[in-house]
Amino acid sequence: MRTILLLSCCVIGFVAGQGTRPKRQDAIVQTSEQLCEDRPPNEYFRLSTEGDCREVVRCDRAGIVGAIRLAFVKCPAGLAFDIDRQTCDWKGKVTNCDKLERPRKVLPKLKTDEPICPDGKLACGSGDCIDKALFCDDKPDCADGSDENACSVDMDPNRAPECDSSQCVLPDCYCSPDGTRVPGELEITQIPQMITLTFNGAMNVDNIDLYEEIFNGVRQNPNGCQIKGTFFVSHKYTNYSAVQDFHRRGHEIGVFSVTNKESAKYWTDGSYDDWLAEMAGGRLIIERFANISDGSIIGVRAPFLRTGGNKQFDMMADQFFVYDSSITAPLSRVPIWPYTLYFRMPHACHGNANCPSRSHPVWEMAVNELDRRDDPTFDESLPGKNH
Repeated sequence: MRTILLLSCCVIGFVAGQGTRPKRQDAIVQTSEQLCEDRPPNEYFRLSTEGDCREVVRCDRAGIVGAIRLAFVKCPAGLAFDIDRQTCDWKGKVTNCDKLERPRKVLPKLKTDEPICPDGKLACGSGDCIDKALFCDDKPDCADGSDENACSVDMDPNRAPECDSSQCVLPDCYCSPDGTRVPGELEITQIPQMITLTFNGAMNVDNIDLYEEIFNGVRQNPNGCQIKGTFFVSHKYTNYSAVQDFHRRGHEIGVFSVTNKESAKYWTDGSYDDWLAEMAGGRLIIERFANISDGSIIGVRAPFLRTGGNKQFDMMADQFFVYDSSITAPLSRVPIWPYTLYFRMPHACHGNANCPSRSHPVWEMAVNELDRRDDPTFDESLPGKNH
C-alpha cells in the first residue's frame, strides 16, 4: 500500500502565548515562542510521545501583532504521523512515534548584522569562514556540516538569479517574476485553453484499452488534428510493442524511470548516478525495445513527482534532456506557464519535492494543481484533487 500523502487531518485548536496546553501535556513548560524559535513554519512536531501518535502541531504566526501560536493537527483514525516524512501514514508503517521532532541541523551564518568573513567567503555555524562556492556542493566542508544544511531554492548562497526578462528571451528561455505572465505579451482573451494529456507508469494490458478509448480519433483539436498525449514510461511490466505503436501514431514518449521504486526518499535523495541510471538508462531501454530511433525522447517525469534537486537536473543537462514535468505548482487561480531553469523558480517548492536551486539549461513543465471544488458554479460531488 502506498503512502497516504493526503494529510487529511483536522485542526483541533490553536494555543498561543505562554504555553497553555491540553491537560495531558501539562509537563511541558516551554512557551510557544521557545518551541518555535528557529523552526520552519511548515514543520510539524509532537508535544508528547504519549498517546496514539496521531497529534502534531506546527508554528503559526497570526493576529495583528503577529503572536506565535501552535496549530494542532490530528491524523484520521487508523493512521499515525510520520515525523521524518511529515505526513500521515498507516500506523504499522510509522516507526518514529518515539520522536518529538525532526533532527535539528546546524545552520550557517548567512545573514549577520556585521560582516564576519572577507569577500567571497561565508560563515559556517561555528563562525569559521569558507569559500562561498563550497556551500551546497553535496560535500561537507564546514566542521559542523552546516554548509550543506541551507540549500533550498531560497537559501542556497549559490542559487540561480531571479528572472531577468531582458536576458531570458524566447524561444530558448522564458521566465517571469511569478510564473503567470503570458509569453509574448499576448492578450489573455486571445489565448485558447491549452491542455496536456500526460500519463506515467507502465503501458500494458491494464491501461491500453483506456488509452485507445481516449485517443479513438473522435476527439480533435479546433484545427481538425487528432489529439495526442505524452506517455512517461517506466520499464517494469511495460509492453514495448504498444509503446512503439503509440509513438508511430504521433504520441510523445518520455521517461518515468527504470525501477519506479516506491520509496519517495530514494527519489528526493538520489545521487547523480541514481538519476543517470533511472532516466538516461530508461531512455536507452525504450529506444531499443520500442525501436524509437528519432531522438524524440526528451522529457522526464519523476515517480511520486519527487524531484531530485540539482543532481537530477545536472544529469538532465548532461544527457541532453530538454524538459522535466515533475514540479508541482501551488493551487492558484492563475496557472504557471512553462519556464526555464536558467533563472530561479517563480513559485514556492510545493509538497515534499527536492527542487533545484541552481541554474540549469532545462525547461520545466510545471504540474498545475486543479480543484473543481473551488468553482462555485460546479456542484457535482468530487472525491478530491486532480493533477
